[in-house]
Amino acid sequence: MRTRASGGGKPLHWTSCLKIAEDLATGLLYIHQNPGLTHGNLKSSNVLLGSDFESCLTDYGLTSFRNPEHEESSASSLFYRAPECRDVRKPITQQADVYSFGVLLLELLTGKTPFQDLVQEHGSDIPQWVRSVREEETESGDDPASSNEVSEEKLGALLNIAMACVSLAPENRPVMREVLRMVREARAEAQVSSNSSDHSPGRWSDTVQSLPRDEHLSI
Repeated sequence: MRTRASGGGKPLHWTSCLKIAEDLATGLLYIHQNPGLTHGNLKSSNVLLGSDFESCLTDYGLTSFRNPEHEESSASSLFYRAPECRDVRKPITQQADVYSFGVLLLELLTGKTPFQDLVQEHGSDIPQWVRSVREEETESGDDPASSNEVSEEKLGALLNIAMACVSLAPENRPVMREVLRMVREARAEAQVSSNSSDHSPGRWSDTVQSLPRDEHLSI
């Protein structure tokens, strides 16, 4: 787990997490509508954010130009990949994209870029780890989400989606259509049960760029 001193980030308010998650799931579903297509390199540095947290996928279609014999993955890029696809010679599958989406969602919730295998490191304790990271922000006075029943409920919904996506068995992961349905349901319930806005303040990773301005959303 990275600390802020080592470049760790501030987790986002859950309303912003839901907004970004819905946009990314919509983009991935658009790609996955063709059974033979994948994004193949989903990670935070390939996501552009606008001023109202509208998000856009980049780097799509470039994996077909890679040369596996000469490709060296950074640690962070490697740990976005599903375990079955970490050998760069193996093709990326749509199930692997779903896994990467789950890792991205965990990054949104914690502000921690995966410089370690989050699933292997924390296993079934991932929900407790995410909550502990966010509690640290509360203690430091920088908590992006209020400590109330609604926040806990929505955090739980996002965690359930992330946990389903990072299942070690590819066949146990939901397809992107199901992921998008779950995210939209969670967001619709949030809008009914809370007066919180999608424009809640929060920051993500210093590698994520802003739209339409070419600026970084730094932490």
